[in-house]
Amino acid sequence: MRRIFVGLGTVLAASLAPAASAHDFFLLPVQFSDDARGPVAIQATVGSSFPKPETVVTADRVEQLTAMGNGEPTVRVAGAGPAALNLEVAGATPGLLVTGVGTKARDVDYAEDRIPLILGEYRVLPGAAAAVEALSKPRTWQVVSRRFAKTFVCVASCTDRSAADRSFGAHLEFVGSRSSADHFRLLAHGKPLTNYPIDLVGSDGARQHLTTDAQGDIHLPAGDRGAMMLFAAKLEPPTGAGRFTLDLTSLTFSRP
Repeated sequence: MRRIFVGLGTVLAASLAPAASAHDFFLLPVQFSDDARGPVAIQATVGSSFPKPETVVTADRVEQLTAMGNGEPTVRVAGAGPAALNLEVAGATPGLLVTGVGTKARDVDYAEDRIPLILGEYRVLPGAAAAVEALSKPRTWQVVSRRFAKTFVCVASCTDRSAADRSFGAHLEFVGSRSSADHFRLLAHGKPLTNYPIDLVGSDGARQHLTTDAQGDIHLPAGDRGAMMLFAAKLEPPTGAGRFTLDLTSLTFSRP
């Protein structure tokens, strides 16, 4: 794994941000409703103002690149743009298309000055945050960081949503519902993550703090419409000496 040291004065695009400004890895389709006349264009980016792409996720960082839906969808890297990695999905037929991108795990060492900002940016369980606080000071917080992003695109029509609730098998992942565009579920290692904090970001960039229910489900607020992103972070302390594991996941979609 590549090891990255983060301390005072270091500029690292995907991780350095004020506590109030999250830097999320997400997928942004050129259109959430595509006419199916050609490849579906999607951008992979890191940004602090969804749905604005800001920072390119370089091709060498990508470990998993996959798509599912009707037809035989296949996804490829089309090249890097100024603010995102450009992807193309070919072979999709009418119905819901789901595309997922996972990045390679990285070793990241956070210096004492960075720790409060990271814990302020990502909403994790109190016990996991307490394990970080319990480290001897001045701390060097050692983390294995893993990121996974998905997007939903309606190809011609979303009448067929059979791919919505299918998992790509990521460590942390949102899935949808076949019967409703309003309900989602958060999975950790394939199992529902219940009573867990998640974020919902609207097309205006406003960030709402929500919680999964006793089944791990997320019910969208009734009045919210347009492009949206679900985001979650899961922090797992080591069983002994070693690195914490930080999983970050997102799902982008449009609600009519």
